[in-house]
Amino acid sequence: MVAGARAPGRVPSRGMMSAARFVVAAPGLRLVDVVRQHLAVIASDRSGPVIASGAIQVNGRVGTINEVVAIGDVLAVAGELGEVVVPEALGVAVIAEDDDLLVVDKPAGMHVHPIGAHRGGTLLNALLWHAGARPAQPWAAWRPRPAHRLDRGASGLVMIAKHAEIHDALRGMLEAHAVQRRYRATVHGWVAAERGTIDAPLGRDPANDYRRAVVPDGRPAVTHYRVVRRDPATTELELELATGRTHQIRAHLASLGHPIAGDTLYGAPPGASATTIALRAIALELRHPRDGRPVAWSVERAGSG
Repeated sequence: MVAGARAPGRVPSRGMMSAARFVVAAPGLRLVDVVRQHLAVIASDRSGPVIASGAIQVNGRVGTINEVVAIGDVLAVAGELGEVVVPEALGVAVIAEDDDLLVVDKPAGMHVHPIGAHRGGTLLNALLWHAGARPAQPWAAWRPRPAHRLDRGASGLVMIAKHAEIHDALRGMLEAHAVQRRYRATVHGWVAAERGTIDAPLGRDPANDYRRAVVPDGRPAVTHYRVVRRDPATTELELELATGRTHQIRAHLASLGHPIAGDTLYGAPPGASATTIALRAIALELRHPRDGRPVAWSVERAGSG
């Protein structure tokens, strides 16, 4: 577990939950801010509209968006919330956790967020359960905010912010390339070079809007790799991202003629599972967004998925 130190200042409180109620435990917060942080089964941007609809009570009366709630005030859901993400006990492994963030090991085959017809079984469903929400208890100790994506078919480390300020800080660090991310992948074919750099712009594939491809007018994308092990038919690589484009590793390796095992979208033959690929996020290194101390997390190559 990461032992996080807090800088002075107001920090959203965990509060207390009982049945379908939430007891405010920090002073000076607007109702909308408490709902954004703790009514985590709804999208954050729906907090205001849900309050405006009269669905949130404060001490038995209808609450208003900008009213300031006090320590001990009891919040309750007394109306329709609309679309919600249902908490699920999915047993996702927590690698590290402190007051600001946690790092989890996402299994292969699991979406990070609900998408399309996949409303359950996602990492967010599991995180809501971890944060204390239940199907009959929509309030959570904190709102899970994934800081970056990891494709459904891949497994490995994902950082989750517990507060908006930490989420914004992590996103800024990722955009500034201040987070070192390493991956392992098994690809088809014999990769001849012991190490190399793929510096090729990526954009939408003209032949498939969901797929990415190397295109002249794409966004800059840089992937470093080294060979870990070779078999007659496959090569295991360790990779490090210098940029973070959608499907970057998958598209870059496919552009070399070495698609990731199981990645049929990028030209690999079908594998044992239609929803997993041989790509794993194995390590993260950065400075903690709260106090700047160096932190690093890693998982074994083998694991979930």
